[in-house]
Amino acid sequence: MRRFTCYRRKPPDDHSSAGPDEPQFEGVVFSDGTVCVRWLTPRFRSHSLWSCWDDLERVHGHPEYGTEIIWHDGCLQAGS
Repeated sequence: MRRFTCYRRKPPDDHSSAGPDEPQFEGVVFSDGTVCVRWLTPRFRSHSLWSCWDDLERVHGHPEYGTEIIWHDGCLQAGS
C-alpha cells in the first residue's frame, strides 16, 4: 500500500477547499491498484473509491489549482 496526501496550493477563490497549506484529501493506493480517498475539506467530508490512480488523477488532478501529491511510502510509477 502507498499512502498519500493532496494539497491544492492555488485553488480558485470560489472553491470549497482547505487553505493552500491544509490537506485537501488523503488516501491510499492498495496493492491491486484500487484507491481510497478521504476528503478533508471543511465543508464536505467524505470517502471515494477509484479503480486506479489514473482515474482519480484525471478527475481530481487539477494542475491549474497547483495540486501537489505527497507520497508517504515512496513514489507511484505511471501505470502502477
